[in-house]
Amino acid sequence: MERLLNTLRAIEKVDYIKTKQYLTNGDPKELVKEAVNLADEVLITQEGRPNFDNIAYLKANGFNVFPGETDSFGWLTGCIRTSKGIIVFG
Repeated sequence: MERLLNTLRAIEKVDYIKTKQYLTNGDPKELVKEAVNLADEVLITQEGRPNFDNIAYLKANGFNVFPGETDSFGWLTGCIRTSKGIIVFG
């Protein structure tokens, strides 16, 4: 969790990542790719459900985490709001 939190904080500080609506794994910036991969690891359980304990930890540290796409079974993607844009994972 700390690696994800530190990566999100780094994304907000660097100048070379420009603000846009969505930041995804397809983004060429390594910090964004790392954040998406870490979010996939720690914000999704092995059963494929949201890890609400880790989500609460990020929220307590200033990063809003919320569902992106959903269906009748729950979250299909998740989102983390940063000052640079929304990071999409899942």
